[in-house]
Amino acid sequence: MKAWVQKHTIIATLIPVLLVMLMIFCFSAQNGQESGQVSGEITRFVVRLFAPDFDTWTAQMQDEVCGNVGLVVRKLGHFTEFFLLGFFLMLHVDAIGRKTAMTLPWLIAWGVGTLYAVTDELHQGFVGGRHPAIIDVCIDSCGVIVGVLVMLVLLRRLIFRKS
Repeated sequence: MKAWVQKHTIIATLIPVLLVMLMIFCFSAQNGQESGQVSGEITRFVVRLFAPDFDTWTAQMQDEVCGNVGLVVRKLGHFTEFFLLGFFLMLHVDAIGRKTAMTLPWLIAWGVGTLYAVTDELHQGFVGGRHPAIIDVCIDSCGVIVGVLVMLVLLRRLIFRKS
């Protein structure tokens, strides 16, 4: 297996990129009600972690807290999905760059990830109960660049460790 991965590095590094893209696509294909239910369940789980007595609160207080925390949970979800995309894109672009004379691979990885964020938001415009939001593209793009930078640091450590 290790020999196959070394021989087929570009394909091996493309697989996680495509899987993350598929995950993002599937989340974006959920209609507004499905998406709201998923983020609502995650929000309630997060609130219960920090407030074990959450279930004893009034319904109004629960809704108010979950409304505020829910926004943060949804935006962190965007950031995290695209962090993973940037992380694996940088790994893939680095693999391509080792076989070609590519310059600024981090910029290419960030650009591709941000372009995917734009198409993701456009896709949501065709899903019932969803709408595209420019702020989400900005959050997604930030997630991509942080993922790219984390992978860059890891790659540099591996390179320096080998030499």
